[in-house]
Amino acid sequence: MSRAATVKASLELEAAQRRRIEAEIGDAACTSDAQCRTLPIGARSCGGPESWMAWSVASGKADVLKALADDLAVMQRQRNERFGIMSTCQVIPDPGAVCRDRRCVLRPRPLAN
Repeated sequence: MSRAATVKASLELEAAQRRRIEAEIGDAACTSDAQCRTLPIGARSCGGPESWMAWSVASGKADVLKALADDLAVMQRQRNERFGIMSTCQVIPDPGAVCRDRRCVLRPRPLAN
């Protein structure tokens, strides 16, 4: 299998894993901010998550979500190492999550001055 085909196959597996995470999160229904949490998603080559997703303790299962997210991070770290993929070493901090319109969403980032 060529490098391009191998990378494509890895990306497809990662996309399928992300869909599993999204399905487990579902609509992230909430009635208060206290029900909202964040989940680190993926792995950057310099460390830390690639992104974050909001989820609700009212409908999601922390242990299941953590396992799915950990598996995705392993997949991405392996791809990064295998193919020497680099990224910026910018840290993406946890934005936190809030309940808006009965759905957990990531807290908006403040605008830069």
